[in-house]
Amino acid sequence: MKKTLSLFNVFLILLFVFFVIGFYTFYNAKGTSYLSNASESCNNCHIMNEVYNEYMQGPHSKKVKGEPRATCVDCHLPHEFFAKWIAKAQSGLGHAYAFTFKLDELPTNLSASNKTQETIQQNCIRCHTDFVQAAINATINPHAQNSLKCASCHKDVGHKHGI
Repeated sequence: MKKTLSLFNVFLILLFVFFVIGFYTFYNAKGTSYLSNASESCNNCHIMNEVYNEYMQGPHSKKVKGEPRATCVDCHLPHEFFAKWIAKAQSGLGHAYAFTFKLDELPTNLSASNKTQETIQQNCIRCHTDFVQAAINATINPHAQNSLKCASCHKDVGHKHGI
């Protein structure tokens, strides 16, 4: 009985330590800011400083009625409620893992995954439908491998370091 009790106590202590470390990390990383759509939260990480500064100089950050024309979330995440929160969770967990366990492998600048590039394309079309239809109808087959993507020509619109 005594061994079982001591193993249980060790388990509780480890669980408490894990919780404290997790809470400290979440607090230190400004975790609650990621629940918002504010672009400032994307800049919590030093690796995003250059990209965030480029975004702030670009047309999407310019404020209309006190709000930016487009935030990082507006371009980089799906707009459907569940898809957006699933993508945020996947991205956040992936970044947390990389910044915790793969610091030596981090790139100078992050690049959008294929899935995120598709999301960006769909969001460009969603916001700029009138122009897209008048210029080149990129909606004909947006998933085709060789179809024209908005970022093919407008790669520096949001920021200069990739999409």
